[in-house]
Amino acid sequence: MKLSDYLIKAQTERFAIGAFNVDNLEILRAVAQGTANLSSPAIIEVSPGQVKAWGIQNLVACVNNLKEEYQVPLFLNLDHASDLDVINNAIELDFDMVHFDGSELPFEENLKTCADVVAAAHQKNIIVEGEIDHFPGSSEPGLKSVSKNVLTDSAKAGEFVSKAGVDILAVFIGNKHGLYADDSEHLDLDHLQKLIGVLPQMMFSLHGGSGVAPEEVDAAIKQGIVKVNINTELRVAFRETLENMLQGNPDEYAWYKLTAPVIESVREVVESKIKVFGSAGKIV
Repeated sequence: MKLSDYLIKAQTERFAIGAFNVDNLEILRAVAQGTANLSSPAIIEVSPGQVKAWGIQNLVACVNNLKEEYQVPLFLNLDHASDLDVINNAIELDFDMVHFDGSELPFEENLKTCADVVAAAHQKNIIVEGEIDHFPGSSEPGLKSVSKNVLTDSAKAGEFVSKAGVDILAVFIGNKHGLYADDSEHLDLDHLQKLIGVLPQMMFSLHGGSGVAPEEVDAAIKQGIVKVNINTELRVAFRETLENMLQGNPDEYAWYKLTAPVIESVREVVESKIKVFGSAGKIV
């Protein structure tokens, strides 16, 4: 099945597909193991910075290798990209999805450029995600509260989807990037319902899924969210476990001997999210 098939299945059956950002091979392997253990599809997300660090062809090869090794559907998405050269490169290499982030552009420019991306991507049956508001926060733990929540404008969302032709819209309902020390991240489910009322057939994604209470994520999925992004919690599990391994093994210099517990720690996060998202056992 293609990613589009799994997203339709998620929308129909009211579950979400986890979209996991991968900084390195260890995190990628942890995602592959977690999805295999729970028979779940997953989206492998890479920002333009992560693409540069990996090397885009190396990334594609690694994802394809792990798909084959673990026999799981891993779909590759270019996340929060605005550089058209990077986007076109991803399209040429047959990514499953690209996320054009024109949220810092004037609305009309965002709409027009996104429509161009959609036209190019759809020629190769690649899904396009768009957004119309600048997303608050950053992919870090221990952040202080963002003073004002961003809520997606329902009228603008309707126009954007109609004219740009995106397949998925990133919605803003109180979600933020990063982990917040003051428990300030809560979802406005009434606003999500308002957006669904304007765009009843549209697929919606939830960025900034790290740190959101599981019951709130579950409620949002039951209303219609089909994709949830997770990044910060993976990085925290990776770093904290790696630091513990380095401190506990000061005489060990072989990297592969240090990373098994790191992969295990990240895998546990991945599996916990899959259970919240309801995608376990959904591989066809």
